[in-house]
Amino acid sequence: MGYLETIKYIDDGMKYIDPSGEFFVSYNGDMCFRGLVNRQLTTFEFYTNYWCMNPQAVNNVDFLQDNITNVNAVRLWCAHAAPQCARRVGDPSFLDTSPGIANSIWLQIAPYQFERAALEHLVYLMGGNVRQAGALR
Repeated sequence: MGYLETIKYIDDGMKYIDPSGEFFVSYNGDMCFRGLVNRQLTTFEFYTNYWCMNPQAVNNVDFLQDNITNVNAVRLWCAHAAPQCARRVGDPSFLDTSPGIANSIWLQIAPYQFERAALEHLVYLMGGNVRQAGALR
């Protein structure tokens, strides 16, 4: 898939789980997610806020199995050289409900295996370098 098709595919995967969810690339090149994002950090996630991450700061993309909701998810981790690269942006009146920075972005998306591959491909297209988790030598 090309750049625009990959963005639409990721957005469609978020909307499959949550019709109000959204994925886009911001004007400054960040990947931004809205919806069931970083649920582990906050009790209430408001749809006026987004979690954004620069694709060049992504270290790896993992998939998670959620035994509570039975909806699987993916997590984009920040590179070791760019800790806390994920940030929450949006309506300032709601930004104080949870921390505004994190070392990863967690999101429910389907089908998560293909969405993981699409996210890795988009990071590559945008100049990033996703590294696979492996043993230290």
